[in-house]
Amino acid sequence: MTDSEILHKLMTPPVLVEREQFLVKFAETPDEVEAAQRLRYQVFMAEQGHFDGNTPQSGVDTDEFDPYCLHLIIVDRRRDAIIGTYRIHPGTVARHGIGFYSEREYRITGLAEIADEAIEVGRSCVRPDCRNGAVVAMLWAGMAVLMRRVNARYLLGCVSLETSDPVIGWALYRQLRQEAAFTDAIAATPQEAFRMPAAAEEEVARYQTPEGRAELARWVPPLLKGYLRLGAKLVGEPVLDREFGAIDFLVLFDLRKINEKYARHFL
Repeated sequence: MTDSEILHKLMTPPVLVEREQFLVKFAETPDEVEAAQRLRYQVFMAEQGHFDGNTPQSGVDTDEFDPYCLHLIIVDRRRDAIIGTYRIHPGTVARHGIGFYSEREYRITGLAEIADEAIEVGRSCVRPDCRNGAVVAMLWAGMAVLMRRVNARYLLGCVSLETSDPVIGWALYRQLRQEAAFTDAIAATPQEAFRMPAAAEEEVARYQTPEGRAELARWVPPLLKGYLRLGAKLVGEPVLDREFGAIDFLVLFDLRKINEKYARHFL
């Protein structure tokens, strides 16, 4: 089966979840794909400023992985607009194609063994005026339908902190280590170009106090909080994505170890 045939099979039927106001589906036309890419650009570039000065001012966020991916979109029927998107990269396609996006940032061992049971996600974003529990729940519901459809066991991808400060990255890494939030199901080490600089011990230690932990919590994105509550684990050290001006953590989600309490709420 070719990559195109695999993608077509995964997106059939295209609608995953339907509610009165919202529709979660795969982008089916070039216009829908471009609308998702424009939303990504709006969030990552216009809002967060995550691209460097060399980024073309095209209004569209694209990269070499897009042709190998499906684009999950949330449509607000009242607005007749795409308000959220999530890029879906099936492991079988990644293995046959150009590899996983996460492998740009990490050298990952053990990934080949689980690739056919995995889906890589990324480029998750929601319009600023639509970031609420209902929209997030719709995203999760769509992902749950997809995972059941393909009988996938693993979900993986990089989650970004909106900072490039190594002190924040290392402080959060230390805290999550203490909370046993990591897995050894696969192993990952940073690619040299993404290795995060060291930080002074006294600066990192400042975030280990109650006051420091409260301040650090403000840097944890809602997506990462949601993953961890559902039972996802982190893999390896954080890396510095200089293109996006962000610190990334690699997340691995084993659906056989899901937190049922939160799964009932989100999924």
